[in-house]
Amino acid sequence: MVRLPGRSTPRPPRSSGHPRAPHNPPRPERGRGRRRPGRLRSAVSGRSVAGQVFVLQVVIVLLLVVSAVVAQVLQVRHDSDVEAANRSLAVAETFANAPGTAAALRSPDPTALLQPSAEAARKATGVDFIVVMSTDGVRYTHPQTDRIGKKFVGDIGPALAGRPVTEHITGTIGPLVQVVVPVKDRAGTVVGLVSAGITTAHVGGAADQQLPLLLAAGAVALVLATAGTALVSRRLLRQTHGLGPYEMTRMYEHHDAVLHAVREGVLIVGGDGRLLLANDEA
Repeated sequence: MVRLPGRSTPRPPRSSGHPRAPHNPPRPERGRGRRRPGRLRSAVSGRSVAGQVFVLQVVIVLLLVVSAVVAQVLQVRHDSDVEAANRSLAVAETFANAPGTAAALRSPDPTALLQPSAEAARKATGVDFIVVMSTDGVRYTHPQTDRIGKKFVGDIGPALAGRPVTEHITGTIGPLVQVVVPVKDRAGTVVGLVSAGITTAHVGGAADQQLPLLLAAGAVALVLATAGTALVSRRLLRQTHGLGPYEMTRMYEHHDAVLHAVREGVLIVGGDGRLLLANDEA
């Protein structure tokens, strides 16, 4: 005899004095004890296997989307920085090689000749400054006229050797990307230097303009991925009947115990005729 769990003592024998009235247990109302597919627990619930899978997938998707958005923002900022450096280099070289620049640097008053043209070129090209200076680093031009005559902030050594130099520094107008190029005369002698640059605020502003688009794309991807995950979890919820890991383990243990407690041989065959399960007696 297999004793069912929960029954501590055997059932007492029936009394032979009076016949016992038949016991008719109350019939459950229709629909109360029956699980309906339409009323399955939500797949969002973390108690069921489907709910746990759903939460795990949403967390993974969220991490992937956030990582992709952050990577795109960093890439956009890097591209903007490279574009700013390239534009500054092009502007500085164009102004340094412009007709009259080398001659103006040898004139008695370079500022009077170069300041108007430097400001016009700055406004036309969109850079934040164009500074023309001597080989000693003394400014002849600057967007802020009170800075004229003062020492340039930055490395001018490579430019004095005839090579352009690009650097990220904090200058008199804030953090910036700047390029310094040499100005050479017809003999190839360096007679002065030209620097052009763009502030970090403007470089970051170009990246920030694309940030709403990146965030919107990330949000759409997150919504679509979450919706797909919810559909998969919903199907898994139906297939597991809303059971949690503990409930499924307990069901398997009970099923296995009952199967091996039966003295007769038990064979379970699938619809295609294949043997699915058999106990020891079989």
